[in-house]
Amino acid sequence: MKKIVLLLSLLLAGGGAFGQEARGDMPADVFYLLPEFRQGMVYFSGQGPAQGELNICAVDQTLRFMDKGQELASDADNILRVVIDTVVFVRIDDAFYRLYPVSDEVTLAYRRDVEILRDVKTGAYGIQSRTSSIREVGSLQADGMMYTLKSTKSYPYNVTESCFLYLAGNVTPLTKRSVRKLFPARKDDLDAWLKNHALPKTLDDTRAFLSRLSAGEAL
Repeated sequence: MKKIVLLLSLLLAGGGAFGQEARGDMPADVFYLLPEFRQGMVYFSGQGPAQGELNICAVDQTLRFMDKGQELASDADNILRVVIDTVVFVRIDDAFYRLYPVSDEVTLAYRRDVEILRDVKTGAYGIQSRTSSIREVGSLQADGMMYTLKSTKSYPYNVTESCFLYLAGNVTPLTKRSVRKLFPARKDDLDAWLKNHALPKTLDDTRAFLSRLSAGEAL
């Protein structure tokens, strides 16, 4: 197992500290995918794994690691998987997805993106506006995803949660069609339920929904 020194030499070639997003006043549990840096392993394509003190940035989707107290970043193209403590992330199309096993056959892939809104203007009564689609601090749903608009001392930001199915080493959007295909034995139950319900949007609700389907429980 390689030591952290070798990990740093491998990852620095993929990006280093230059150009990485700075956390500023943003809460750690928003800026990173985990609330704190923890020991973990990085698995690469074409070379052996390496270990270090790791986290993942939700703003620029870079792997972050600590070197003598300094935070560095890497977006190396050959990163396949990151295991931090007991949490597993896979990297697909330059983004990290956290895996939540639901059953032996079903795994949920969760992606969280944070967008810093540097062009937002603050008007009367503290209302922040950017475009006609985002007008105030709060929550909204669009395009099948949940958006939460919050503010930091410097800039407001959007948090986007997206749930996918992790199948055959790739991610598939969570749609009525993909759920029916994954659970062919529950097709009639699903069709009846979907007549009056939309697919869940949040992580907790989606995990509960897939767990009931996997266990054969009533929806």
